Amino acid sequence: MDLDLDRVLSNTRKGQWSVDDFDWSRPLEGAGDLSPRARREAGLALLFTAGLERQAARIFGLCADYADDDRAADIYRLFGADERRHAAAEIQLAARYGVSWDDQPATIRWMFRTLARNFDPPTRGAYELASAIILLFELALDSILIPALKERIGDPLQAEVFRRIDLDESRHLAMDYWLLDRKGAAFAGRSLRDLLEQLEGTLTTGQRIRGRIALWRSMVALLVGFGTSAVTLRALSRQLNDPAKIERYLRRVDSVPEKAPRALDVHAYRMGLRGQRIILSAMARITRTPVRSARA
Repeated sequence: MDLDLDRVLSNTRKGQWSVDDFDWSRPLEGAGDLSPRARREAGLALLFTAGLERQAARIFGLCADYADDDRAADIYRLFGADERRHAAAEIQLAARYGVSWDDQPATIRWMFRTLARNFDPPTRGAYELASAIILLFELALDSILIPALKERIGDPLQAEVFRRIDLDESRHLAMDYWLLDRKGAAFAGRSLRDLLEQLEGTLTTGQRIRGRIALWRSMVALLVGFGTSAVTLRALSRQLNDPAKIERYLRRVDSVPEKAPRALDVHAYRMGLRGQRIILSAMARITRTPVRSARA
Protein backbone atom coordinates (compact mmCIF):
# COMPACT_ATOMS: atom_id res chain seq x y z
CA MET A 1 0.00 0.00 0.00
CA ASP A 2 1.46 3.33 -1.07
CA LEU A 3 1.00 6.42 1.11
CA ASP A 4 2.48 9.89 0.72
CA LEU A 5 3.98 10.35 4.19
CA ASP A 6 5.06 13.92 3.45
CA ARG A 7 1.48 14.83 2.66
CA VAL A 8 0.09 13.02 5.71
CA LEU A 9 2.62 14.75 7.95
CA SER A 10 1.82 18.16 6.48
CA ASN A 11 -1.94 17.65 6.79
CA THR A 12 -1.59 16.37 10.35
CA ARG A 13 0.41 19.43 11.38
CA LYS A 14 -2.13 21.72 9.74
CA GLY A 15 -5.01 19.84 11.36
CA GLN A 16 -3.93 20.37 14.95
CA TRP A 17 -6.50 22.08 17.17
CA SER A 18 -6.87 22.84 20.84
CA VAL A 19 -9.39 21.97 23.52
CA ASP A 20 -9.16 25.65 24.45
CA ASP A 21 -10.80 26.54 21.12
CA PHE A 22 -14.18 25.81 22.75
CA ASP A 23 -16.27 27.60 25.34
CA TRP A 24 -17.00 24.76 27.72
CA SER A 25 -19.26 26.95 29.82
CA ARG A 26 -21.90 26.86 27.08
CA PRO A 27 -25.01 25.04 28.33
CA LEU A 28 -25.80 21.64 26.87
CA GLU A 29 -28.43 21.80 24.14
CA GLY A 30 -30.79 19.13 22.86
CA ALA A 31 -30.83 17.09 26.07
CA GLY A 32 -34.12 18.36 27.48
CA ASP A 33 -35.96 15.11 26.75
CA LEU A 34 -33.35 12.91 28.44
CA SER A 35 -34.13 11.37 31.80
CA PRO A 36 -31.50 11.85 34.55
CA ARG A 37 -30.37 8.27 33.99
CA ALA A 38 -30.05 8.68 30.23
CA ARG A 39 -28.15 11.94 30.72
CA ARG A 40 -25.73 10.23 33.09
CA GLU A 41 -25.24 7.30 30.74
CA ALA A 42 -24.48 9.62 27.82
CA GLY A 43 -21.74 11.18 29.95
CA LEU A 44 -20.39 7.77 30.94
CA ALA A 45 -20.27 6.72 27.28
CA LEU A 46 -18.16 9.80 26.52
CA LEU A 47 -15.79 8.88 29.36
CA PHE A 48 -15.52 5.30 28.08
CA THR A 49 -14.60 6.72 24.69
CA ALA A 50 -12.02 8.99 26.33
CA GLY A 51 -10.42 5.97 27.99
CA LEU A 52 -10.08 4.25 24.63
CA GLU A 53 -8.55 7.41 23.14
CA ARG A 54 -5.94 7.46 25.91
CA GLN A 55 -5.10 3.85 25.13
CA ALA A 56 -4.69 4.76 21.46
CA ALA A 57 -2.31 7.58 22.46
CA ARG A 58 -0.06 5.04 24.19
CA ILE A 59 -0.08 2.80 21.13
CA PHE A 60 0.83 5.65 18.80
CA GLY A 61 3.66 6.55 21.19
CA LEU A 62 5.04 3.04 20.69
CA CYS A 63 4.58 3.37 16.93
CA ALA A 64 6.72 6.51 17.03
CA ASP A 65 9.40 4.74 19.08
CA TYR A 66 9.67 1.80 16.67
CA ALA A 67 9.09 3.61 13.35
CA ASP A 68 11.82 3.08 10.77
CA ASP A 69 10.97 6.32 8.94
CA ASP A 70 11.47 9.73 10.57
CA ARG A 71 8.35 11.10 8.89
CA ALA A 72 6.25 8.24 10.23
CA ALA A 73 7.69 8.80 13.72
CA ASP A 74 6.70 12.47 13.57
CA ILE A 75 3.21 11.54 12.33
CA TYR A 76 2.70 9.06 15.17
CA ARG A 77 3.82 11.60 17.77
CA LEU A 78 1.21 14.00 16.44
CA PHE A 79 -1.36 11.19 16.44
CA GLY A 80 -0.60 10.61 20.11
CA ALA A 81 -1.27 14.30 20.74
CA ASP A 82 -4.50 13.96 18.74
CA GLU A 83 -5.73 11.12 20.93
CA ARG A 84 -4.86 12.88 24.18
CA ARG A 85 -6.71 15.94 22.91
CA HIS A 86 -9.73 13.82 21.93
CA ALA A 87 -9.81 12.33 25.43
CA ALA A 88 -9.55 15.74 27.07
CA ALA A 89 -12.38 17.10 24.91
CA GLU A 90 -14.60 14.08 25.63
CA ILE A 91 -14.01 14.47 29.36
CA GLN A 92 -15.07 18.12 29.04
CA LEU A 93 -18.17 17.04 27.11
CA ALA A 94 -18.99 14.49 29.81
CA ALA A 95 -18.71 17.20 32.46
CA ARG A 96 -21.53 19.07 30.71
CA TYR A 97 -23.69 16.02 31.47
CA GLY A 98 -22.62 16.24 35.11
CA VAL A 99 -20.33 13.19 34.98
CA SER A 100 -16.62 12.88 35.91
CA TRP A 101 -14.06 10.09 35.53
CA ASP A 102 -14.60 8.85 39.08
CA ASP A 103 -18.26 8.17 38.21
CA GLN A 104 -17.19 5.34 35.90
CA PRO A 105 -17.88 1.87 37.33
CA ALA A 106 -14.86 0.48 39.17
CA THR A 107 -14.56 -2.44 36.72
CA ILE A 108 -14.20 -0.09 33.75
CA ARG A 109 -11.55 1.96 35.53
CA TRP A 110 -9.79 -1.31 36.34
CA MET A 111 -9.90 -2.28 32.65
CA PHE A 112 -8.14 0.91 31.61
CA ARG A 113 -5.53 0.58 34.37
CA THR A 114 -4.88 -3.01 33.32
CA LEU A 115 -4.47 -2.09 29.65
CA ALA A 116 -2.10 0.75 30.59
CA ARG A 117 0.15 -1.77 32.37
CA ASN A 118 1.01 -3.27 28.99
CA PHE A 119 3.04 -0.14 28.20
CA ASP A 120 4.90 0.19 31.49
CA PRO A 121 7.62 -0.40 30.55
CA PRO A 122 7.06 -0.36 26.78
CA THR A 123 8.20 -3.50 24.97
CA ARG A 124 8.55 -4.68 21.41
CA GLY A 125 5.92 -7.33 22.03
CA ALA A 126 3.40 -4.72 23.21
CA TYR A 127 4.15 -2.66 20.10
CA GLU A 128 3.81 -5.53 17.63
CA LEU A 129 0.47 -6.66 19.05
CA ALA A 130 -1.12 -3.28 19.82
CA SER A 131 -0.08 -1.59 16.58
CA ALA A 132 -1.53 -4.50 14.58
CA ILE A 133 -4.97 -4.41 16.24
CA ILE A 134 -5.51 -0.69 16.88
CA LEU A 135 -7.28 -0.54 13.51
CA LEU A 136 -10.05 -2.81 14.87
CA PHE A 137 -10.72 -0.47 17.80
CA GLU A 138 -10.58 2.69 15.72
CA LEU A 139 -13.05 1.23 13.23
CA ALA A 140 -15.36 0.34 16.13
CA LEU A 141 -15.21 3.89 17.50
CA ASP A 142 -15.81 5.32 14.04
CA SER A 143 -18.63 2.90 13.12
CA ILE A 144 -20.49 2.24 16.38
CA LEU A 145 -19.72 4.31 19.46
CA ILE A 146 -19.26 7.84 18.12
CA PRO A 147 -22.23 7.60 15.68
CA ALA A 148 -24.41 6.48 18.61
CA LEU A 149 -23.30 9.48 20.64
CA LYS A 150 -23.93 11.82 17.72
CA GLU A 151 -27.48 10.55 17.29
CA ARG A 152 -28.32 10.84 20.96
CA ILE A 153 -27.79 14.59 21.41
CA GLY A 154 -28.09 17.49 18.95
CA ASP A 155 -25.70 19.76 20.83
CA PRO A 156 -23.78 22.14 18.50
CA LEU A 157 -20.62 22.19 20.63
CA GLN A 158 -20.52 18.40 20.82
CA ALA A 159 -21.17 18.14 17.08
CA GLU A 160 -18.20 20.42 16.34
CA VAL A 161 -15.91 18.43 18.64
CA PHE A 162 -16.87 15.19 16.88
CA ARG A 163 -16.40 16.84 13.46
CA ARG A 164 -12.80 17.67 14.35
CA ILE A 165 -12.22 14.23 15.83
CA ASP A 166 -13.54 12.64 12.63
CA LEU A 167 -11.02 14.60 10.55
CA ASP A 168 -8.17 13.44 12.78
CA GLU A 169 -9.35 9.84 12.70
CA SER A 170 -9.45 9.76 8.90
CA ARG A 171 -5.68 10.36 8.92
CA HIS A 172 -5.17 7.78 11.67
CA LEU A 173 -7.00 5.11 9.70
CA ALA A 174 -4.89 5.76 6.59
CA MET A 175 -1.72 5.18 8.63
CA ASP A 176 -3.23 2.11 10.33
CA TYR A 177 -3.79 0.50 6.93
CA TRP A 178 -0.31 1.52 5.75
CA LEU A 179 1.45 0.08 8.79
CA LEU A 180 -0.55 -3.15 8.76
CA ASP A 181 0.31 -3.73 5.11
CA ARG A 182 4.00 -3.08 5.78
CA LYS A 183 3.94 -5.54 8.65
CA GLY A 184 2.39 -8.16 6.39
CA ALA A 185 5.10 -7.65 3.78
CA ALA A 186 7.91 -7.88 6.31
CA PHE A 187 6.71 -10.71 8.54
CA ALA A 188 4.48 -12.95 6.43
CA GLY A 189 4.38 -16.53 7.66
CA ARG A 190 5.90 -15.79 11.07
CA SER A 191 4.13 -16.13 14.40
CA LEU A 192 4.40 -13.31 16.91
CA ARG A 193 6.89 -15.39 18.91
CA ASP A 194 9.02 -16.06 15.79
CA LEU A 195 8.95 -12.39 14.93
CA LEU A 196 10.06 -11.28 18.40
CA GLU A 197 12.85 -13.85 18.49
CA GLN A 198 14.05 -12.68 15.08
CA LEU A 199 14.11 -9.06 16.24
CA GLU A 200 15.28 -9.45 19.82
CA GLY A 201 16.90 -12.87 20.12
CA THR A 202 15.64 -16.04 21.75
CA LEU A 203 12.94 -15.34 24.32
CA THR A 204 13.44 -16.79 27.77
CA THR A 205 10.80 -18.97 29.37
CA GLY A 206 10.03 -16.11 31.76
CA GLN A 207 9.51 -13.65 28.90
CA ARG A 208 7.14 -16.04 27.13
CA ILE A 209 5.14 -16.64 30.30
CA ARG A 210 4.91 -12.92 31.06
CA GLY A 211 3.77 -12.25 27.51
CA ARG A 212 1.00 -14.85 27.71
CA ILE A 213 -0.11 -13.54 31.11
CA ALA A 214 -0.26 -9.98 29.76
CA LEU A 215 -2.27 -11.10 26.74
CA TRP A 216 -4.84 -13.04 28.75
CA ARG A 217 -5.00 -10.35 31.43
CA SER A 218 -5.82 -7.82 28.72
CA MET A 219 -8.48 -10.06 27.19
CA VAL A 220 -10.15 -10.57 30.57
CA ALA A 221 -10.00 -6.82 31.24
CA LEU A 222 -11.61 -6.04 27.88
CA LEU A 223 -14.37 -8.56 28.43
CA VAL A 224 -15.08 -7.22 31.93
CA GLY A 225 -14.93 -3.57 30.85
CA PHE A 226 -17.01 -3.91 27.71
CA GLY A 227 -19.44 -6.19 29.50
CA THR A 228 -19.90 -3.66 32.27
CA SER A 229 -20.43 -0.94 29.69
CA ALA A 230 -23.10 -3.00 27.93
CA VAL A 231 -24.96 -3.47 31.21
CA THR A 232 -24.67 0.07 32.55
CA LEU A 233 -25.34 2.03 29.35
CA ARG A 234 -28.89 0.73 28.97
CA ALA A 235 -30.33 3.99 27.64
CA LEU A 236 -27.82 3.84 24.78
CA SER A 237 -28.09 0.10 24.21
CA ARG A 238 -30.35 0.34 21.15
CA GLN A 239 -27.95 2.70 19.39
CA LEU A 240 -24.82 0.81 20.47
CA ASN A 241 -26.27 -2.56 19.47
CA ASP A 242 -27.98 -1.34 16.33
CA PRO A 243 -27.50 -4.23 13.86
CA ALA A 244 -26.98 -1.74 11.03
CA LYS A 245 -24.04 -0.09 12.84
CA ILE A 246 -22.49 -3.40 13.83
CA GLU A 247 -22.90 -4.75 10.32
CA ARG A 248 -21.25 -1.61 8.92
CA TYR A 249 -18.35 -2.12 11.31
CA LEU A 250 -17.96 -5.76 10.32
CA ARG A 251 -18.10 -4.90 6.61
CA ARG A 252 -15.28 -2.41 7.17
CA VAL A 253 -13.26 -5.06 9.01
CA ASP A 254 -13.93 -7.57 6.22
CA SER A 255 -12.68 -5.02 3.68
CA VAL A 256 -9.38 -4.32 5.48
CA PRO A 257 -7.43 -6.55 3.03
CA GLU A 258 -8.70 -4.37 0.17
CA LYS A 259 -6.80 -1.42 1.64
CA ALA A 260 -3.99 -3.39 3.31
CA PRO A 261 -3.61 -6.43 1.03
CA ARG A 262 -1.12 -8.19 3.32
CA ALA A 263 -3.03 -7.60 6.56
CA LEU A 264 -3.93 -11.25 7.08
CA ASP A 265 -0.25 -12.18 6.85
CA VAL A 266 0.21 -10.42 10.21
CA HIS A 267 -0.10 -13.01 12.98
CA ALA A 268 -0.85 -10.35 15.61
CA TYR A 269 -3.70 -8.99 13.49
CA ARG A 270 -5.21 -12.46 13.15
CA MET A 271 -4.95 -12.77 16.94
CA GLY A 272 -6.87 -9.50 17.16
CA LEU A 273 -9.61 -10.86 14.93
CA ARG A 274 -9.95 -13.89 17.19
CA GLY A 275 -10.16 -11.62 20.21
CA GLN A 276 -12.80 -9.56 18.43
CA ARG A 277 -14.93 -12.68 17.91
CA ILE A 278 -14.73 -13.46 21.63
CA ILE A 279 -15.75 -9.91 22.61
CA LEU A 280 -18.59 -9.75 20.08
CA SER A 281 -19.89 -13.12 21.19
CA ALA A 282 -19.80 -12.09 24.85
CA MET A 283 -21.52 -8.76 24.09
CA ALA A 284 -24.20 -10.56 22.07
CA ARG A 285 -24.98 -12.83 25.01
CA ILE A 286 -25.14 -9.88 27.44
CA THR A 287 -27.34 -7.72 25.22
CA ARG A 288 -29.21 -10.63 23.57
CA THR A 289 -28.33 -9.16 20.17
CA PRO A 290 -26.76 -11.86 18.00
CA VAL A 291 -24.17 -10.61 15.53
CA ARG A 292 -21.78 -12.29 13.15
CA SER A 293 -18.01 -11.96 13.45
CA ALA A 294 -15.67 -10.52 10.87
CA ARG A 295 -14.06 -12.93 8.47
CA ALA A 296 -10.54 -13.98 9.43
